[in-house]
Amino acid sequence: MRNKPIAITLITLIGLAITACNNGGNTSTAPQASIPQLNQNAINFIFVQSFESNQAFNNLSIQGFNHSLLFGQLLNQITASQIAGIYALNPASDIVNNYPNMAAIQSIENYAVLNGRGINDTLPNNSNAIASFISNILSNSSTGATNGNYILALPAATINATLNGLSSVPNLYFNYQPLTNSNQYAILSIANMANVTMNTYADGITPSNNYPQLKLTTGAQCLESSVVIHSTGTPPANINTNETVYFVRHVEAHPTNNFDNGNYVCQGQWRAIGANPILLGIMGSMPDYVYSSSPADEYESSTFPYTYVRPSLTINPFTIQYNQPLNLIESTQFAWGNYESLAQYFFTGNEFNNKTILVAWEHATIDNAVQYLFTNIYNQALPANLPTWSYTDYDTVWKLQTDAQGNLTFSNTCEGIADQTLPLSCPLF
Repeated sequence: MRNKPIAITLITLIGLAITACNNGGNTSTAPQASIPQLNQNAINFIFVQSFESNQAFNNLSIQGFNHSLLFGQLLNQITASQIAGIYALNPASDIVNNYPNMAAIQSIENYAVLNGRGINDTLPNNSNAIASFISNILSNSSTGATNGNYILALPAATINATLNGLSSVPNLYFNYQPLTNSNQYAILSIANMANVTMNTYADGITPSNNYPQLKLTTGAQCLESSVVIHSTGTPPANINTNETVYFVRHVEAHPTNNFDNGNYVCQGQWRAIGANPILLGIMGSMPDYVYSSSPADEYESSTFPYTYVRPSLTINPFTIQYNQPLNLIESTQFAWGNYESLAQYFFTGNEFNNKTILVAWEHATIDNAVQYLFTNIYNQALPANLPTWSYTDYDTVWKLQTDAQGNLTFSNTCEGIADQTLPLSCPLF
């Protein structure tokens, strides 16, 4: 088998080939309509393009969101759940409309959840880097251990540039077929260096422009007792005034105590997609900003390297349904577990005076940030009746509000959706 020496050739020639071939190559615009039969003894790179996007912000449009939900089910048929890895664009590497581009990672999320998988890693919006990533997989394939299906979710232009460049790399020639519309996906299949094929396929999906309606059972008793707590400390000089912050946790992610892959699970997908009107009702009006941690944040796992996608992809359906951008806190600003910076960012500096903010985060970090807010920023004793966010509680909503003088009030409520009312299987669309 010649995989390893060929892969070395790829690594050394990839940059030159992609630069030279961005405007050329053999093309075919006639996609195949049938679902491909993948060779599971080959390395199959399945390229999923970002579906229809919101032209004003950084998310999928409602049409694109519906496309992603349906495509996830189609991709299940194609791969038969045989997955070597799921990868997606790092949103921060592609800024659209002044926001990190969430469309690619949204496009593959339903497939990941259907298979109980996390996103293994995020990739830069750079065709040379993507090609090198592919080369590194090939360079480790001499034993066959890396055979299988690698799913890569990227903007269509990045996919085309990557495949166009690779098609002319010595010893890896194939007939390059570009993605030409939003209903196509591409597969590069490498059984050996003498058997390399690349094709585009039509998914046959006509997505709706109507946001999907999931019927959720509501009215459950809140898991936390309702409290209202007024700060007793002196507001610091830089505290935000007339500000309201709503904290929500990511949706259901732990079917067992030892399961964790950085993503949420099917049970949580019902809440993520269906609870938006409930959350909007709790707030009473549309927030000025929606924030979460970045889905590209590193996440420690005992089994695989994953990225911490679940807070951002929990709140993404809200921003899609209500035509809002999603603001991300990158790890270069502060890590998702840094509760001191979380409290300081949202409550000090006067940037959010007179604003309402919806924040999706990790529950223990929220918990610690609110404690830090009272004890370190307001310099008072921790209120005895301040709740502690339970590990099993995905329903709670915390509200923190400052008045014109900066005095802080804490209160809590919930969506009223009991875990046991959410199906364990994913919704089908």
